Amino acid sequence: MLSKPRSSRKQGGAIGVLVALSLVTLIGFAGLAIDLGKLFVAKNELQTSADACALAASRELTGVSSTQLAIAEAAGITTGQANSVLFQTEAAVLEADSSVTFSDSPDGGFGTKGSFSGASALAVKYVRCTVTRPDISNWLVSVLNVIPGVDIGSQTVEAQAAATVVPAQTVCALPVGICGADLAGKAKGDWLLGVIGPPGGGLTGNFKWIDFTPPSGGASELAAILRGSGACNLPATGAQVGQPGNVSSIADDWNTRFGIYSPSINPLSAASDYTGYAYTEINWPSMKNAYADFVTRRSSFAGYQGNTSTGLNIKSNSTIQGPSWLQTNGADRRMAIMPVVDCGSFVSSSTAPVQSWACIMMLHPLNTNSGGSGTGAARMYIEYLGMSSDPTSPCATLGAPGAASSAGPLVPALVQ
Repeated sequence: MLSKPRSSRKQGGAIGVLVALSLVTLIGFAGLAIDLGKLFVAKNELQTSADACALAASRELTGVSSTQLAIAEAAGITTGQANSVLFQTEAAVLEADSSVTFSDSPDGGFGTKGSFSGASALAVKYVRCTVTRPDISNWLVSVLNVIPGVDIGSQTVEAQAAATVVPAQTVCALPVGICGADLAGKAKGDWLLGVIGPPGGGLTGNFKWIDFTPPSGGASELAAILRGSGACNLPATGAQVGQPGNVSSIADDWNTRFGIYSPSINPLSAASDYTGYAYTEINWPSMKNAYADFVTRRSSFAGYQGNTSTGLNIKSNSTIQGPSWLQTNGADRRMAIMPVVDCGSFVSSSTAPVQSWACIMMLHPLNTNSGGSGTGAARMYIEYLGMSSDPTSPCATLGAPGAASSAGPLVPALVQ
């Protein structure tokens, strides 16, 4: 039997080695692309966790609690770990005293909560979250390790984010001004009383209708504000706003936010809240702290429950929208900010300065006629939920981050 020449056998062996090396190289470069993609996905997932951690932690830097750094760290870790990594197969890991660090300036040195105490802890306004995932194994690129001198091991990916709280951009408000003097001694959850517009046109009580563009406003402008998104071009603190007088005619416009529409208003032209459930002294005799129940009613898209329950006298030919409509067409329409004004200035002037902004909840719709007695006719209530700049108020995250001169409530914002 004839055998292959020795030279042919050598050539065949060399070709086999070259093919093997070529396959290893091709698989290695393919693996490089695949494994780099894996690391890129991991980086993005870790960044999401870091961003969430920083935003949640910064919201707690209120400057009013000596334990704010511990509270912020706990909030950041809890929120950050709610995110998953490695193609959503495992929770992100953040650790106390290392993953969340703090500083009093955006470019200052960041230290753990134990690095600050007393006044220095209260001065902290910036937080940085670092999320790391070590030992990410390779899928294919490690095949290159068969090449002499090549040693590709597992990888570590890290993501960082820093945040603080800044005033929101100008946000939309209701055309109602709360008298600053009447907020003295008021707690969150207290009801404030204001008069709709009694005979004679004099407006008394804790709050009044406000014209944001004196003297050119009036009932028609306020009606449009109530049906629309609110007054969005708000004046700065200290600016003068006007008192429009008796505007009880805008009851129908106020009621749209409760899903109640008079025949003259197209429901699709004026959004309602997710719930029209109302609170008066009849069905809520404590006359305070209705907000928690309001949240529950919102979750079930409860409609206005009717005049018998509330003691109101809503126009009989109005359309009252039910849960299915509110769920489909509702929006955030009963939580709002209102200007706090120096109502004493109205005694000698038609305008008054804006002092600050408050967070409120609209409690009930209004009757269509002025005068008489009873809630909805001669008086109306709102629930006070704290100043809009208070991070613990429901309005604390209302608006997009703005410049330092912005008038809106404080909101978390990423800075790095």
